[in-house]
Amino acid sequence: MSSSSEKSMHKRAMEADPTSGEEQVQPKKKNPGREEAPAPLPVPVPAPSAGPAFFIDRLELLEAKMKAKIGRDRVAPKLATPEIPTLKDFKPPTYFHTRELLHVREAGTKAARTAAKSLLGISSSVGGKPLKRCSGFWIDWNEESKTGIALTTAHLVCTSSPVNIWLGGGEYASHANVTVHLLDGTSAEGQLLYYQPHYDLAFVKVRVDQSVQVPSFHEEVMLAQEVFRLGRDNMLDLRITYGRAEYQNSTMYQRYHNMYFNCTGDTKDDKEYDNGGPVVDLDGKVVGMSNNSKRGTFIPWSILVKCVDLWKKYEYKYIPRPHLGMSFKAIKLLEPAHLDKIWRMYNIDDGLVVRKVSKGSHAEQFGIQRGDIIECINGKCISTTIELENMLASICKGSSDNLNDLNVEIHVSVRVFHTLKKHRTTGQLAASVSDLGESPPAPPPHQPCTSADGRWPERCWFDDAVLKTMPRQVSGLSVPILILPLSVEVGNFEPTLRQVGNFEPHAGTK
Repeated sequence: MSSSSEKSMHKRAMEADPTSGEEQVQPKKKNPGREEAPAPLPVPVPAPSAGPAFFIDRLELLEAKMKAKIGRDRVAPKLATPEIPTLKDFKPPTYFHTRELLHVREAGTKAARTAAKSLLGISSSVGGKPLKRCSGFWIDWNEESKTGIALTTAHLVCTSSPVNIWLGGGEYASHANVTVHLLDGTSAEGQLLYYQPHYDLAFVKVRVDQSVQVPSFHEEVMLAQEVFRLGRDNMLDLRITYGRAEYQNSTMYQRYHNMYFNCTGDTKDDKEYDNGGPVVDLDGKVVGMSNNSKRGTFIPWSILVKCVDLWKKYEYKYIPRPHLGMSFKAIKLLEPAHLDKIWRMYNIDDGLVVRKVSKGSHAEQFGIQRGDIIECINGKCISTTIELENMLASICKGSSDNLNDLNVEIHVSVRVFHTLKKHRTTGQLAASVSDLGESPPAPPPHQPCTSADGRWPERCWFDDAVLKTMPRQVSGLSVPILILPLSVEVGNFEPTLRQVGNFEPHAGTK
């Protein structure tokens, strides 16, 4: 048995190492006349019993490689691949290449690109907390000092917007920190020079190492003119919105120096970034500034340029404006049937209808009432409130009076058609000069609710602004409250008043 084992082991050794035998057998050649190629070496095949161990070793090797890779990444993380705009699948914040805008694609692209070189992003913060993000554009540049002035909206520093701008109540953070976001992706600290709530504009000064481009401007905007509203979002990507300029009679929520941006295909995205951005024509010239993109309003450049000139004239301190103590609507912007009726009754088809007269104002003392028509101011016919604002700004700009003191009055000539008496009056109307909004005076808190003997009447009349200041705690007395609609002046009561509840005064009230 041992001899057979030895033979078997010897045989396996001979197979494993052919050169180790005592006698080597040369294989016969198939063709003795030709030398054959050497035979291929045998491929070693693992024994069947080594299969599981092979896979276990392989898994351990992969696991070791993975741990080594994780360790290298922790020590030296890979740098982020730089973004290449030409290769990126870019999704614009607003789409301009649409079928509806095919007729203005070429001219509009050129116009937007031209104006975009002057368009900036501007943000504000208070106490380290973000406040607003909007747009702005250059209006002045000093090459020697490398400083420029950007124009934007006063919403940049607005902390509380008034429900009714004619009643005031807006709050602004004049101490807010302002940051200007430049086109190369860098940011610079801006200085808030001045803001004006009535015209809704603000001036920001900033120093920039490189030169900037100031846009071209155009003062005239025609009805239904094709225009573009531009803005930059928080990534500085360009926003382009197409629309048409429109004149409208303002509501109680807007000043009457606003024009309107009519965009039928307007998107539902957040348009806040467009506030403060320019409105440009097909030549790329700035014709206005967007001041409330959600309501679609913008200030025409004809008014803005006068505001800029007045601000510079009065040493960058304020923008004076005469207050007439009235609000208006233009006859020419009424419905044609309404316009026809006014013409048939009064033979008038142009002018401004008086909507409201401030109580105690010079206009009230002049005898002007609601519904009267202002036909001329300083001998010139006025057709729209835009024309009126331009004229008021021109009066201040060309005034020889010393307006450095805002507590002054100037006189303007007015021709009024009194609709109830059906006759005309021409005379001098005094106008107070201020840089504040033209809002009617509100009565002091509690005074309208006390009679001569100091007792509470059966009913009290308040507007919303006064109501917020009233006390809430009580003793057993209660008085019904009637709140005036925002469109009605305090003291000028109409049937639309509504009772909303009972007001309970303090225990010490009689």
